[in-house]
Order: sequence, then structure tokens, then C-alpha cells
Amino acid sequence: MTDLAVIMSVYQNDKLKYVKESVQSILDQTFTRFHYYLIFDGPVDNDINGYIGELKDERIKLFILEKNGGLARALNFLLEIILRNPEYKYIARMDADDISLPQRFEKQRNFLFENRDISVVGCWYEEIDESGKHLGNQKLPVEHEFLKTRYFTMAPFAHPSIIYSRLLIEKAGFYPVDTILMEDNVLWGRALIAGLKFANIPEYLLRFRIDGNFYIRRSGFSYGWNYIKRKLEINKILDAPLYTYPLLVGKGVLKMLPASLLKQFYKLYRKC
Repeated sequence: MTDLAVIMSVYQNDKLKYVKESVQSILDQTFTRFHYYLIFDGPVDNDINGYIGELKDERIKLFILEKNGGLARALNFLLEIILRNPEYKYIARMDADDISLPQRFEKQRNFLFENRDISVVGCWYEEIDESGKHLGNQKLPVEHEFLKTRYFTMAPFAHPSIIYSRLLIEKAGFYPVDTILMEDNVLWGRALIAGLKFANIPEYLLRFRIDGNFYIRRSGFSYGWNYIKRKLEINKILDAPLYTYPLLVGKGVLKMLPASLLKQFYKLYRKC
């Protein structure tokens, strides 16, 4: 048996090349005693279906949903299964287009084991494009208080970079299904409200892919308005400093821009 479960969702727009790289990066981890929970969120490409079906690794546990219901619902489906087993103490996230470096699980699991007061641990990450070309490095705060402050206006983690204890879901609840691409952000807010603590390992343990659809998915009026509304609700409960409110509203307005303009802004941001 193992104390670590990995959860990853695959859906129809995922590309076989990326899925192969992502899955192999998990199977090649230096810490090998985990169970790998994969879910098809609705129909997927036949090549992906065939690839996963041909993998002969007993750690893989595949589930298939007939209809696409979104990332939050797919992950919640897996979490409900995982939490029935009390031996799972830690849950690792992964996306179907990113790449975990070999020591990611080993270092993050050991960190949580040695720091029982921390419920979620992420890491620094490298941004890459469609071809795997380096775009930039993201160094995030390491300690809880800095991550809490960062949360008021920015994400404290890259979602596929984290491992969390089962306590996170038990205290903060499952991923919310009533948001637009904010399931992780809202969950971190609930965790802070519940008094849980965060950390990041100051090492690059993930390669985070930014493809051509990245900005399309994260732009538009509905997305920006949802971001402002949900963050204002959570920040108010957390008694965020007043200066953070215009900053998060400004960020929400920025997310309302067309994808092409949003992409140019982030290019400029990386250079700065």
C-alpha cells in the first residue's frame, strides 16, 4: 500500500504528445510508491485512449466519465474515491500537458512528512511553450505568511505543482464547481479561511506548459468578472489589506481583455 495518490484529468482537447510527456514524467519519479488516478473527462482522442490502455503499470487506475463535466467535477470524482481509503495521506496534482521533474514527489512528500503543520506544498516552476522551449522561470514565495499575502492578488501555487494532505479536502471541502477556471484559487482561499498553512519548495520541480489556447481559456468578460467577484468575497473574509482590493480588481479587468492583448501583457510582464 502507499500513502500517496496522484490525480490527473484528461479531456478531448488534450494532445497525445503532451499526455505522453506528462504521464511518463509521473511514471519516472524517483519516489515510486504511489497510485496514479487518471480520469477521462468525457470522450478523448482515440490515440490517447489507446496509449493509456497500452500502459502496463499496475499503479495506474483509470476512470472514464461519459460526458465532459469540467476539471473540478472530474477531480472531485477521484477525490471521493481516494478519501474512502484512510491510508492515503497525501494527494498530488498533475495536468495532462505539464512535466514533473524526477524528484518532485520525493521532495514534496518528504517535506509534508517533516512539516506536519503544512497542508499544501508547491514548488518553483519553469514555463515552456508548445514545443518545450523555455519561456521563463517562476520563483514563488516559500513561507506561509508571504504566500497568504500573495493570495490576496495572485495565485500562491501553480495548480499542477502541488501535493496536499487529505486534511485540505477534509477541512476546506472539494473543488468548487460554480467557478470559471478558479477551482484551485477558491480552494486555496477556503484553506486559508480554515487556518491551513502553505509552503513552496524553492526548487524547479515542474515544467509548466503555456500553449496557444492558454490565454483564450483565461480571458473574456465572464472569466474576469467571476475572478473579481470570487476574490472579493474571499479576501473580505480573510480581512485582506485595503490596498489589495484595487489590485485584484485591476487584475480582473485585465483578464477581460481579448486573448491576444492578454498574451502581449504577460510577455511584457515576464521581461520585467
